[in-house]
Amino acid sequence: MVLGNIYSSQQSMGGLYENYPGFPDGIQGIELSERMLSQAVKFGAENQTEQVEKIVPLGDFFRLKTENWQYEAKTVILAMGASHRVIGAPGEKELTGRGVSYCVHCDGALFKNKAVAVVGYGNGAARAVLYLANIAEKVHLLSSREKLVAEPVYLERIKKLSNYSATFGAEITEIAGDQFVSSVGFKVGNTPRSLKADAVFVEMGMKPNIDLAAALGLEMTPGGFVKVNRLNQETSMPGVFAAGDLTGGRLQVATAVGSGASAAISALQYLG
Repeated sequence: MVLGNIYSSQQSMGGLYENYPGFPDGIQGIELSERMLSQAVKFGAENQTEQVEKIVPLGDFFRLKTENWQYEAKTVILAMGASHRVIGAPGEKELTGRGVSYCVHCDGALFKNKAVAVVGYGNGAARAVLYLANIAEKVHLLSSREKLVAEPVYLERIKKLSNYSATFGAEITEIAGDQFVSSVGFKVGNTPRSLKADAVFVEMGMKPNIDLAAALGLEMTPGGFVKVNRLNQETSMPGVFAAGDLTGGRLQVATAVGSGASAAISALQYLG
């Protein structure tokens, strides 16, 4: 049984994937998720969209408590993924949903022909810039790094944009606005600056969703991810396996799929 919601996954919200094997023209993340789920259901998997609140180890089985029910299983695969990191600047929390967004593909269309800012430094920021450039009047990248570190294909496309600008070495100091975002305050070195913007899209990387794993007392890596044996995805607790972004490493769809397959095979072997 699969407990979870594919529509809130990073894969589903990741926009167009052009580096996933088998799709030379690319595939939208949500479509890829739906295809994966459809295939699993076709071969007998049962899917329940529920939030798991607690996992209790009880000898030779586990009890999974959700908001509506309780399930029992002899083995568990954790695949809670990761969430977007926040900036931590004043105004960010207050204006979330009112111009501050962590999902460019969810909210980008709301800012057609407006000025927007992207805060970040990697592939996520590059994809956000490219997506928003087709919607917004102006896209400004604010990066704490000295340059945008992304795949060459993204960098080449960004060079051709006419409505894009960037400020590197920027530290966000404030996101301002009355009811909605109106500007972003930042400093470069010791020089304070401000940028008018109707929206701020945050692409600061990911942090693992480890609450359930931590409550189980699983061993973690120094980086805060769930520690697994990379040969079989086994955690420090017998019967519990983990896969995907939750375990760190290369946060790519292809590697998540590979570790998920390994965890599933290991779980079957554990069951004998």
